[in-house]
Amino acid sequence: MLVVVTFLAGFWPQHRRLAESQGQVRSLQERLTSAESRVRLGEILGQLLQLSDAVRAKNFGQAATLSSAFFDAVRQEVARANPPEATDALNSILQTRDRVTTAIAGTDAGLESILRQHEEALRRALGYPTSGPS
Repeated sequence: MLVVVTFLAGFWPQHRRLAESQGQVRSLQERLTSAESRVRLGEILGQLLQLSDAVRAKNFGQAATLSSAFFDAVRQEVARANPPEATDALNSILQTRDRVTTAIAGTDAGLESILRQHEEALRRALGYPTSGPS
């Protein structure tokens, strides 16, 4: 009987620490996954800003290249697990790929407006402010 009590006295605290540690690991993994998602969305926003700069500079050749890379990154990110607001924003952006590509090729003046809308959607998905100059 004394052996059983001694075993339990040593086992229970270790078991409790292990369970707490496993809970912390799960929590940290969730936080890491969320942070990685935000970093990827931030990179996509950066690509969009580069595309917008090329359009404003009327460098449509570079804009076409940047647009292709941007939409490819958006498509890849849609396939990943993201918060619903991010997935909705990315799907909305992805639906405009043909329109943006055509606008770049035809130097459509409405292109900047579309890109601003995409920027606002990504900023909202990231929790960034959307008011003010963009």
